[in-house]
Amino acid sequence: MKCQSCGGPVQETVGRGRMICSFCGTIQIHQNSAASIDRVSPLDQPGKYGCPSCGVQLTKAFVDDVLVESCTSCEGVLFERDVFTEIVWDRRGAYQGADETPIPISAAELKERRPCPQCHQDMDCHSYYGPGNAVIDSCHQCHFVWLDVGELLTIERATGQRQLHR
Repeated sequence: MKCQSCGGPVQETVGRGRMICSFCGTIQIHQNSAASIDRVSPLDQPGKYGCPSCGVQLTKAFVDDVLVESCTSCEGVLFERDVFTEIVWDRRGAYQGADETPIPISAAELKERRPCPQCHQDMDCHSYYGPGNAVIDSCHQCHFVWLDVGELLTIERATGQRQLHR
């Protein structure tokens, strides 16, 4: 993401959805992008970790004004566990479209193994235990959740309880 005032690079969040230009100091409000299916808005800043799916360096990104890391190649998203929970509750509570019947999970999806981007141990690959048939990867040691492209949308639109988290 570039500064809207001077074109310089914007840096870390100042607050939810707010970035600051490292050149001119202008505070920018991040505008959510619908470019990806999961509404992930990548920034022009390298992330801290490598992609557990394809190995490229992750990029800092916004998901609903929360800073996460995403892969510009495979479009997967790395969440801290608490951030993942907050985003799922918020999205499910705000969703007003028609519920979608989940597609059954294949056994092959549950056999895939990905390394945790921080500790490099295999993450647990399991069905998401909320609504929707999504297979997620999680590292209980590092408190990370990895979602492949489309899994956040599947969870958001699945049948089941909806209530505002906040």
